[in-house]
Amino acid sequence: MPDALSDDAAALLEPLSVGLWACTKGRVGAGSRVLVTGAGPIGLVAVQAALAAGATSVTVSDVNPSRLALARSLGATDTVDARSGSVLDVPPPEVLLECSGFPPVISEGIRALAPAGRAVLVGMGGDEVALPLSVVQERELEVTGTFRYANTWPTAIALVAGGRIDLDRLVTGRYPLADAEASLTVGRTDPSSVKVVVHPGA
Repeated sequence: MPDALSDDAAALLEPLSVGLWACTKGRVGAGSRVLVTGAGPIGLVAVQAALAAGATSVTVSDVNPSRLALARSLGATDTVDARSGSVLDVPPPEVLLECSGFPPVISEGIRALAPAGRAVLVGMGGDEVALPLSVVQERELEVTGTFRYANTWPTAIALVAGGRIDLDRLVTGRYPLADAEASLTVGRTDPSSVKVVVHPGA
């Protein structure tokens, strides 16, 4: 790891690789209009990966206000609070990076796509999801899945070391090994929690 990377950032290169691979599968590039559904750790790295790839519009949808605020501070151009708004009301994106895994969100995200748009299913949900087939057919949409990543590590390291992606901002808690159990459950009680890191030597 280059000296420019903190230990915390190095630990988060793996989820960043998921976001980079999702952008690759969705062919995100210069000028792309992207919708990210789900502002968990993977959604937030997907936002940054899309911007690094050249996307000029990145909208993020979630039900957690603190995570939406973090998405905006990381460069998202628009956010949608799914408790009161809908991604169907934003300008149609070319690419959907679906990071929630929640079936109704998947369906709505696909319906939001522009003609010839591309949906990349990243979030882990149930085994089966209802697909709005008529929308897929009429708009000639592409729907694909992802399983982790391939050949992304050199790019991930370079983007973080060069300051184009900030992984340290995602770390909302640091725990010693003795408190590892608490680190695994803090997300249930703290809505501002995004990613925690356990430091074995602490």
